[in-house]
Amino acid sequence: MTDEFEEDLNQDTGKKQELETLMPTDLSKEARDTVEIRMTNINDDYLEETGCSMKEGSVNGGIFGLSSLALGTGAFSIPFYCTKLGLFWFIIFIILGSAAAYWTLTGLIKSSRRCKGLDYSPSVRALIGKAPSVLIDLIIVIYLIGVFVQYLVIIYSLIGRTFYEIFIDRDDYKTFDDYKAAKWDKASYKYPIMFGTTALVIPLCLLKDISKMRFSSMFGVCALMYSILVVVVQTPWFYKDYLDKYKEDDPKTHANWFDISKGFSSNLYFFTGVATVFFCYSCHPGAFPVYKTLKNKSEKNVNTVFFRSVCLDFVIYILVAICGFMTAPTNPKELIIYRDTVFENDIFMTIAKIALALDLFLSLPANFASYRCSFFIVFFGTDQIDDLRNWLVTLPTLLLSTLVGALYEKILSYISLFGGFCSSIMCYLIPGVLIIVTSNQKMNTLPNILRVIAITSLTTIGFMGGIQTIRKIINGSD
Repeated sequence: MTDEFEEDLNQDTGKKQELETLMPTDLSKEARDTVEIRMTNINDDYLEETGCSMKEGSVNGGIFGLSSLALGTGAFSIPFYCTKLGLFWFIIFIILGSAAAYWTLTGLIKSSRRCKGLDYSPSVRALIGKAPSVLIDLIIVIYLIGVFVQYLVIIYSLIGRTFYEIFIDRDDYKTFDDYKAAKWDKASYKYPIMFGTTALVIPLCLLKDISKMRFSSMFGVCALMYSILVVVVQTPWFYKDYLDKYKEDDPKTHANWFDISKGFSSNLYFFTGVATVFFCYSCHPGAFPVYKTLKNKSEKNVNTVFFRSVCLDFVIYILVAICGFMTAPTNPKELIIYRDTVFENDIFMTIAKIALALDLFLSLPANFASYRCSFFIVFFGTDQIDDLRNWLVTLPTLLLSTLVGALYEKILSYISLFGGFCSSIMCYLIPGVLIIVTSNQKMNTLPNILRVIAITSLTTIGFMGGIQTIRKIINGSD
């Protein structure tokens, strides 16, 4: 029997028609009889468990798990770029980003199956060499450091905004920006809050087994979905407020629905905006843990998980794009959750900020576990974690991340920087190369030429976004 057929059969998928399609024609009578018996004896309840439930190893569980890896704070930055590139065009970029994500996800796992790889780096090592596999681990390490910094900065900001909304009189300071400039920054809350948050999360990050914290993933998605729901439901009130301020003879009050030319001004928002889309779909390293948990690992089943997961992310991003854009079409904040309210007391958004801050805090240990695994493989040549090295890696990493976040707070820079460089490599460049290597086609064939064009275009745009972000940081511009 072929390796692919044997692997699917051993998973006891119960999908008789699919197995019959995959069955090689040259099987002996004894082997064919064994296959038929195996097909007949699979229980229908097991099929329901793997295909129609939310139990561990099910398709729906895989969809939820992979979506939770892609969904994150990057979603809240989408409305900002909608105003810079035009809502219509940014929606097009989200569509293209979802198509590219699905293509590279399916190609990545399909390629890894050729070498029976169950993790990203080992698959890369087996198919294209040691150097690219080391590069992937380094990229994951750098990317996750960026995630730590971003999370800590957002937690600090959400604490400040929650404090303002609960305790500060709006007659004294109409917006948080007014209060921030007059009191919050001058009171030097930043360092005690950020380093205090780090001190609280260090014991959790030192845990070698974080399986007991698996509830945080569910809580995180719920907190994110609640925040998005608040944005969506409140959109009519915010858009009405915008229309009240709209003036036909004042271009500053005009919403950017179609004008992409603004994306090619001196700030080059086109590249940083597309890099943000890359960041929003960065779930490729997490595709392997999801793949390993599936009880039915047939190619069709895996592709179903990826397709529905990407579709779920796509729908959420489109909702955030449209509703977030209509919330603040002319004066966007870095993150839509930072918007100035039109209500006297926006308790629902205040709850969303508290829930999101708690979610980011609980997400830090899970992200750190992935970081630590890649760090140990790259620098120590092992995935075995001993106590001394655990302390030596955890403390400096978290303290350095906190210091960087305290010194530089611009969230969009982190999103476009790591989306531009890290996501381009681990989500498009390396998976694209794997697809080409395992295609069994010559480089000068049309499919491979098109693949090279697609990979080169995606990677170049991402790198340009990262370079533009660095330029902005150096020049101190927004």
